[in-house]
Amino acid sequence: MKILYVITGADIGGAQKHLLYLSDWFAKKGHDVHVVLGEDGPFISELAKQHIGATVIPIPRTIKLWDDLKAIWQLVLFIKKGNYDLVHSHSSIAGIIARLAGFLNRMDKNIYTAHGFVFTDPTLSAKKRRLYLWLEKLFSRFSTDIITVSAFDYHQGKADGINGKKMSVIHNGILESAIIPHSVLKQKQQRHRGRDKKIIGFVGRFASEKNLDMLLRVVSRFLGQNVEFWLIGDGPLFGHYQHEIKRQNLEGIVQLKGNQDNVLDWMDHMDAMVITSHKEGLPYVLLEACGRGLPVISTDVGGVKEVVDPDGRKNILVAINDDEAMYEKLHLLLSNDSYREELGKYFLEIASRFTVEQMCVKTNKVYLANIRGQRHHVSTRQEQSY
Repeated sequence: MKILYVITGADIGGAQKHLLYLSDWFAKKGHDVHVVLGEDGPFISELAKQHIGATVIPIPRTIKLWDDLKAIWQLVLFIKKGNYDLVHSHSSIAGIIARLAGFLNRMDKNIYTAHGFVFTDPTLSAKKRRLYLWLEKLFSRFSTDIITVSAFDYHQGKADGINGKKMSVIHNGILESAIIPHSVLKQKQQRHRGRDKKIIGFVGRFASEKNLDMLLRVVSRFLGQNVEFWLIGDGPLFGHYQHEIKRQNLEGIVQLKGNQDNVLDWMDHMDAMVITSHKEGLPYVLLEACGRGLPVISTDVGGVKEVVDPDGRKNILVAINDDEAMYEKLHLLLSNDSYREELGKYFLEIASRFTVEQMCVKTNKVYLANIRGQRHHVSTRQEQSY
């Protein structure tokens, strides 16, 4: 099978990790895999390491009609020339352009993965929310299947009028090699018990949806305590937050680590991790933290709850911009070794349910069902679980 993946960004975010794992898995199964990216960037090098071919066709990150039309035409020709069996797009703008290009090529298999529907962003104005919802509903007509990475997005999309018969839930997955044994977790926890200074980590893009304003407000509440925050990542707002950290006199408690290749190793030196996002699909950093037995305090956003606290009994989620609740939960976690270690074990147990193998096997079922002209739906059991 000739598979074409299309994605907008070429940085290394959650959607790119997801696509890298898919590409590698299907290529190793003997399929002919190629990736079209909307820009140049480090993701191309990551694909090359796995011997996955990549082509750049400029796709803007925001709606720009003339540039979008050029991208659609270029992609139409690329698909036609490549004689692909299946087009699978990721991220919002690429999802629009690739689905239309696939439709114009009369593709029988035209699949889109939503890594968090844009219209679920609570910071959007009512006008923008209506626009993005209208676009998703319109271009869902060109999709043979729509995959969501969380049940949250599946139910939200279905409630807002996206065709539920086309949608299925396939959670993100991490490599099994990224999941540490319980014996290693126990050793790590014993080492951390003897440390005076506690470390809270943030891993992610410095972008508006990650809501780093909330993070810095929470950081300021820890001033004067033996706590340090490690911020790992980069992005369009890195310079802005670098300035804000200096302006708010937080340089003594915050360390900007930039992009790191060995993020899992950095996680192993953290006592807790924090997610302050106001929009997510299913954060890869959450699953990676699970694989390291690293407790996470997060905003109740996207698929976070269905992974780590589906029954609401763990008391580790907070409302968006509830700084006080976030501070209190982090403070409790850092001040109580037994509680932190118990939560770490719980997170590690979760990890085995979210692996790359499981993710790719389920995706393959969507591909094969599509070939047979069938649909791969969210099972009744799965719908009842959330």
